[in-house]
Amino acid sequence: MTAATPLKPEKPRLKLLYLRLTDSAPLIVAREMGFFSRFGLDVALQRETSWATLRDRLIGGAADAAAMLAPMPLTLKQALPHCEEKLLTGLILSCNGNAITLSRKMHGKLGLAAADSGAAGSALAAYLQRRTPGTAPLKLATVYPFSSHTLQLRHWLRGAGIDPDRDLQIQVLPPEQMVARLERGEIDGYCVGEPWNTIAAQRGLGTIVTTCNALLPAMPEKVLAATESWHQRNPLTHLALRAALLQACDWLADRAQRRDVAAILARGEYLDLDAESLTPSLNDQLQARSGQPPSANPDWHLFAHTDSDCGRPDADKAQQLLGLCERFSPISAGAEKAFRADLYQQTLDFLQRRK
Repeated sequence: MTAATPLKPEKPRLKLLYLRLTDSAPLIVAREMGFFSRFGLDVALQRETSWATLRDRLIGGAADAAAMLAPMPLTLKQALPHCEEKLLTGLILSCNGNAITLSRKMHGKLGLAAADSGAAGSALAAYLQRRTPGTAPLKLATVYPFSSHTLQLRHWLRGAGIDPDRDLQIQVLPPEQMVARLERGEIDGYCVGEPWNTIAAQRGLGTIVTTCNALLPAMPEKVLAATESWHQRNPLTHLALRAALLQACDWLADRAQRRDVAAILARGEYLDLDAESLTPSLNDQLQARSGQPPSANPDWHLFAHTDSDCGRPDADKAQQLLGLCERFSPISAGAEKAFRADLYQQTLDFLQRRK
């Protein structure tokens, strides 16, 4: 394909899936700012409530692509052993974006005066050791069995000397249910993406004890995922989609732009949330709990950019995620092939020729 060759997507009308999370921003920005139409695409965005539902709709052909948790294409066989379809990604949309929050009650039991990752972990370990045998187990939630959140939560617990398979219960909940479950006392804490940590802190329901970029910096978080069969049928459409979203990520790299985008994300047809809950993490500001002044948390949302390598889904990043997954589950041979660095490079080359 030369610079003069127009890109003609095989399927210009598309449906993309996403969840109510701040780092769904690239999809919404691409639609609102005209990046999709720039590459001949007419894209409808459909909001889902859970990662399992999003996965099943994508595999079942109800959508063309999705903003998906980075480990999901790598671990599809672990989640659905009999599924014959494969998922792939040619673009990491974002890194970071998550945090670990404990309920106000649980944080109070730990006797901590402030949010501190190491101190909170040590205090939690001591609390678990002095619990009376036979009492109800501590319950922490994550969003999907094979998610960056699960990997980050287990990493934090093990770093504090807590065995996540023996010393407490980890359950899976949709992100948007976390705050309500915390308020009702059904869980003691969670690892989730923004804005659900900030919302709990702002409402006085919980304390953010650590952001996950402090635990495992620049871990791939969201990817553009499609089925392998869809990619094979629509290679030019897929290229146009990656190009549009990568340019939207470039746009989001400008912190001044992010101040404006919170109001767009907050709208009813997108995240349907208060802009005040979206603004802190977009501005790299952490409000750990109610009444506490915000502190800086650089790169809380690290979006892909054509001038950096964080958007490239290469073998090293795949192996990092798979290595963390292997600590609690066997991984299928060849799983790393779901990360397609060649497709990312194709996107960069295409955009360069268009300049």
